[in-house]
Amino acid sequence: MIDLMGHLHPFLVHFPIGILVIACVMIWLRAFRKTDFQSSISLLSMLGALTAGAACISGYLLSQSGDYQSSSVNPHQWWGIGTCLLAIALYFFHAYRTIISVLVFLALAITGHLGGELTYGANYLFQQKKSVISSKEIQRTLDSSLVALAKDTTVQVLNPTKKFPFQDEVLPILKNHCFQCHSSKKQKGKLRLDSELFIKKGGKEGAILLAGNPLKSHLYKYLILPEDDDLHMPPEGKKQLNSRQIAIIRRWIEIGAPFGEYTGALPSSAMDISSSENSSMDEVNSPANEAMVKPMKSLEPVNPEFILEAKNLGLSVSSVASHPAGLSVNFVNVKQLDAQVWQVAKKIQDHIFQIKLGKRKDVAVEELLNFPQLEQLNLEQSNIQDKDLEILGRLPNLKRLNLYGTSVSDAGVKTLASMKALKVLYIWQSKLSQKGLQSLQSARPDLQVVQGEIHFTPPDTNRLKAIK
Repeated sequence: MIDLMGHLHPFLVHFPIGILVIACVMIWLRAFRKTDFQSSISLLSMLGALTAGAACISGYLLSQSGDYQSSSVNPHQWWGIGTCLLAIALYFFHAYRTIISVLVFLALAITGHLGGELTYGANYLFQQKKSVISSKEIQRTLDSSLVALAKDTTVQVLNPTKKFPFQDEVLPILKNHCFQCHSSKKQKGKLRLDSELFIKKGGKEGAILLAGNPLKSHLYKYLILPEDDDLHMPPEGKKQLNSRQIAIIRRWIEIGAPFGEYTGALPSSAMDISSSENSSMDEVNSPANEAMVKPMKSLEPVNPEFILEAKNLGLSVSSVASHPAGLSVNFVNVKQLDAQVWQVAKKIQDHIFQIKLGKRKDVAVEELLNFPQLEQLNLEQSNIQDKDLEILGRLPNLKRLNLYGTSVSDAGVKTLASMKALKVLYIWQSKLSQKGLQSLQSARPDLQVVQGEIHFTPPDTNRLKAIK
């Protein structure tokens, strides 16, 4: 619910803008033409103040999503609050409406400009015109098989005469396709791609770059996912990379992802992806990870007939980036989780890395043990209880667990703390008390617990003094 209110901000913000602009125009007309708009102006001022307040609240909730840097959001946030206060003054102080209306209009312009910069980047208003290329015109010669595309290293794409491949060839691609959401002005997923430091740092999901291995680098893997996949980058509807641009990023990672001068020679067919993949597997092939690595080594492409059978029963199946043959399965359209549904899902059990069972009251937790690769599990608003957590704890690779709106309570804290592979836990609106939450965080300080709390950002007093 909190996320929904935050995402409504781009929609809500247009109401106070339109209403207050009309109110200002009517105030100015009354001043020059002596026309009586008093009652209409009062009504519009009241509506403008109310909608501005709603826009401020939704804007704050959106700012807490982690997609924006606080230093960039603060100016827009406080100008928006100031605009709301001016709208309230416009309603109450009739004698000063002409002066206040000018301030309201200026505040709307500044707030809107700052919001535009957050959304579209700096200097978006006066940027040079670029040729518009529709997604249909961008020819992407990606093979339907992600594995085949990932291993296609026959085309030379990096210019051997350029000694700075990142600066000369990779960075322009990132600027044109990624900076809108991943730069100093906006950090979708807490990720920035505008410098070497931030690229190496990664985002809230961890590292995105593994030098020498594109298949283990999210920077590349997310590019080759189907465009309708939730993890595909750039998102559906945005300007997509063409096949050559994707190949440039892949080749740059293969040669070691150098950010400075590259003095080595470009190989005739680049690095053998399979060998680099095997070397990376050796790094993690320890006794602690043995259970996870073995099934991944033997994972073959899924049988298309099994996918079709699953879809015919209402399962939504899509690919994931964690493995070339990995799948995400959503049971949202399944009317009843009976034995037949689980039987069909088991046919692709070794390929399933994500399962979504939100808003279901017929989840049989024992069935989830049939999916050894499971890394992400969404059980929000389902029938999950404390006793079911012991079963979920037997999933060796479970990293993200969504228990939002469930009846999980303090009785399940010990079991949650024992899930060593778990990295992120969503626990909003559950029956977990503050004491239980503190106990969990004390036992597992490395676990990121998302509980939906609202924290107000204090104003930058230095900035306010400078404005005065």
